[in-house]
Amino acid sequence: MSASPEAGSAPLWHRVWLALLAPLYFISPLALLSLPSIRTLPRSAQGLLLLYALSQQLPALLTSSPVEASLLALARTLLMGGLIGMGVQWRRSERLMPLGIGLILVFATALVISLINGVPLLSSRLSHPYMISITLGLAGALAFWLGLFGQGKMWWRILLGAAGLALLLLSASRGPLLAAVVGGAAGLLVRGNRRTLLGAGAALLAGGAFALVNLRSGHELLSRLVQADTNGRDLVWASTLSAVQSAPLSGVGSYLLGRHLQPPSAYCELWIGPNGTLTCPTWVQNLGSPWLIAHNGPLQQLAETGPLGLMGLFLLIGGALFTAFSSRDALGGAVLTGLLVATATDNTLLVPSPFFAEAFWIIVGVQLARMHEFRVAHGLTGAVTLAALAFPVWASATDTRSRPNLTGALQFIHAPAQVSSAQNYSTYSTWRLPPGEYRLLLRSCVESCAVVRLTSLDTRGQEEVSLEMTDTIRDVPTQKLQLQLYPAASGASTIPLATYEWPVRRRP
Repeated sequence: MSASPEAGSAPLWHRVWLALLAPLYFISPLALLSLPSIRTLPRSAQGLLLLYALSQQLPALLTSSPVEASLLALARTLLMGGLIGMGVQWRRSERLMPLGIGLILVFATALVISLINGVPLLSSRLSHPYMISITLGLAGALAFWLGLFGQGKMWWRILLGAAGLALLLLSASRGPLLAAVVGGAAGLLVRGNRRTLLGAGAALLAGGAFALVNLRSGHELLSRLVQADTNGRDLVWASTLSAVQSAPLSGVGSYLLGRHLQPPSAYCELWIGPNGTLTCPTWVQNLGSPWLIAHNGPLQQLAETGPLGLMGLFLLIGGALFTAFSSRDALGGAVLTGLLVATATDNTLLVPSPFFAEAFWIIVGVQLARMHEFRVAHGLTGAVTLAALAFPVWASATDTRSRPNLTGALQFIHAPAQVSSAQNYSTYSTWRLPPGEYRLLLRSCVESCAVVRLTSLDTRGQEEVSLEMTDTIRDVPTQKLQLQLYPAASGASTIPLATYEWPVRRRP
């Protein structure tokens, strides 16, 4: 299907929307206005989108709340469809360039706020009123790719690239930095001209010099970039795997995983409050914490929509990714590859997002507009991508190397088997452990297990340690409580060193 001369030009409201998206991310649903553009896709791409939609809807009908799950799956599919429709209208990845205006505003805001708060830029991470460090890092990665592979005035591309590199380093977030490097390498693989290679080399030298000066000066800003810990993601993966086991075929429903991950105290997160903690209003809490994620894209999809939904997603991704490289789209390949790498330890594909998932699905739309037939290579690309992104979870779920047997570590426990209230549930336990640092997890299990409390245990210098905890457990008639012992935070295994569980019943 040939495009008219005007086809591929971004409407004015698209450009304004893109420019404002990063600082004003709540405007993301306006993308729904571009849904009709899907009708202009080639038949093969339309069929692929229909297959994806069915793969989300059919599992939803098998969940414990089919109407709610079906409506939420439809909402997500429609929003993705609107973003894809934008890309279909553009037909070129370079139309993403106005996003850079918002990314520069995000960088300026973070810089000003950090300076006002007296944050030393070379020794502490950038702060932002409503974006966490990972989000700032992803803003840096996108700005870096736009500067390297986008189009426009050279001074603007240099400014974008420099701001992106600064955001990446000052946010000190490992996932976005890896995403920026891998995405940049993917783009260079497609477009390896002298100017682009020189720009990438200059960025590498500047980043390396900054890192070297920072580390030699004794600052700790970039020291975390060389650390290998999962920052607690192993425990999130364990809880998500529990949710998968509770609904292995249907999943728990789109946007509903947070209900299985949130603690019984109804904690939720939306933005950073004045005291620096993540908080959200009551009406958001009632949604069941949809922003609590599995910190792994394939695991999130498996938990929400089961194997069928997982297959549908990665068939769609595989088709877009293969098309981006076969059509030699450097910016499209960089954005898709980089954000997929980031979703191995976070989730950069869920919509709505601050800006990054929107960029991903818009670029998917650009690729689908070029896909006139579905090939076996598209499915293979999706399968390989799925296997690569799921590797951190499955590796941690099977890692038993050098793990001591501590099944007899629990010496004593006092925990009520009957309660009259879910609040103020007290446990007292004594542990005899080899010297070292551990994490002790209290979980409440009904259909799936949710974390109640995470506590650190330090047995260096003492063989035996006692601990008393008072918490709020789930307010249900019956449940099982678990005490699980894990290695220190540097561990990356979802398998506990020891588990002790007991039933708890609430008196009528």
